[in-house]
Amino acid sequence: MSIARQLQPIINAFRDRQPMRAKSLIITLFGDVISQHGGEIWLGSIAESVEALGVNDRLVRTSVFRLVKEGWLEVEREGRKSFYGFTRSGGKEYQRAAQRIYSAGGDSWRGGWQLLIPTHLPEHLRDDFRRSLTWLGFRPISNGTFARPGGDEESIRDLLDEFDLNSGVVVMAAKTTALTTAKEWRAIVSEHWQLNHLEEDYRQLIGLFRPLKKALDKGKLATPVEAFQARLLLIHEYRRILLRDTPLPNDLLPNRWQGTVARQLAQALYRDLAAPSTHYIQTDLVNRQGRLPESEHYFYERFGGIAKVS
Repeated sequence: MSIARQLQPIINAFRDRQPMRAKSLIITLFGDVISQHGGEIWLGSIAESVEALGVNDRLVRTSVFRLVKEGWLEVEREGRKSFYGFTRSGGKEYQRAAQRIYSAGGDSWRGGWQLLIPTHLPEHLRDDFRRSLTWLGFRPISNGTFARPGGDEESIRDLLDEFDLNSGVVVMAAKTTALTTAKEWRAIVSEHWQLNHLEEDYRQLIGLFRPLKKALDKGKLATPVEAFQARLLLIHEYRRILLRDTPLPNDLLPNRWQGTVARQLAQALYRDLAAPSTHYIQTDLVNRQGRLPESEHYFYERFGGIAKVS
């Protein structure tokens, strides 16, 4: 028996959401799939891959056109066919997200914080820069001051280089002291990181995808196309929440944090879906050379390790 009965509610939930967010789904397709299989895909294959999810050909073309205009995608044409891939900046933007999406988890926080204060941020960069800060886990804790627990300097340096802001931003290291109690910090983090809303979103994701995981655990099989659809929607929904979340240390999170449960579910389900979905990707989707090539080697490092597809 297949997983069709467990997959349909997931597809319905995506179809019924208004607005549908087709552009975001296509970014997920490029980040989760195309980036791992040669980096390029024919427009017709994009339309074919998402048609059953309720995204029609007209909406695909409109969404792809807008993503090109916004600098996410670039296009190469051969005759009457168009082939798309991430731009350099689009690929880097998704890669920042990928470091969090496919993380295996773990908590190595030592109580340190990074503070970032823009002192000269050109207006035309403001929205893109703040969105990128959010992907890196920063949140505004007061007017003009962004903070995140822990974190590495390299990711900040790359971001500042990308926006050419090395002289327009102050970065500082800070550490909490006994003057602020753990209870106070939890309250601050809960407010500024909006944990109550996030926890409810995680609960909904778990409720949507857990029946699919249980069906696979009981021996039901996913056809290649079902596995592809489930994998794409899993990462799309998980990424949608992570856009507003930060990988906070356990000391700052509520007890039984549902974000941890959601990550563990996504990790296990992604591993189950990797092999059959890859079969669909390499058999049904094409680029200028024909069928998409095998996965990049770092695909198998996602979520702490995936069994290599033979």
